[in-house]
Amino acid sequence: MRDITLCHPRLQALAAELIRKCADQGLQIKIGETLRTTAEQDALYAQGRTKPGKIVTNAKGSSYSSYHQWGVAFDIYRADGCGAYYDKDGFFSKVGAIGVSIGLEWGGNWKSLTDRPHFQLPTGDHQRVESRRFTRPRSSS
Repeated sequence: MRDITLCHPRLQALAAELIRKCADQGLQIKIGETLRTTAEQDALYAQGRTKPGKIVTNAKGSSYSSYHQWGVAFDIYRADGCGAYYDKDGFFSKVGAIGVSIGLEWGGNWKSLTDRPHFQLPTGDHQRVESRRFTRPRSSS
C-alpha cells in the first residue's frame, strides 16, 4: 500500500516533513510502500527463499516483526526520472541523512540487510506505539 494516512499520525507528519526537506534540497521522493498485510509481508519474506528473487526482508508476516505491519514504517523511491532506486550518486544517503535529522530511523544505517529506501519511527517510539495498541483506520469499502 502507498497510503501514508493508514500509518501512525506521527509517522505521517515525519513523512511529510521528509518530502518537504528533500524537495528543498532538490531531492524528489515519493512514498512507495506503507502499511502491509500479513500476506504481503509473507510474500516479501518468501522472495529469495521459496520464490525467485533476492532476499529483501528477514521479517515473516506471521511474526508481525515488520514495522510496516504496525503502520510505523514507509519506503520511498526517487521521483526525478533517474530510476526509482538508482543510487550511484548517493541519493539515498542524502535522503537518509535528512530523515535521521528529523528523528526517523533509516534502514540504510542497519548492519544486516541494509534497506536504503526504508524509514520508520525509532525503536523506542515503536514500542510505545505498540503498547498503545495503535490500530489502523478501516477502509470504508
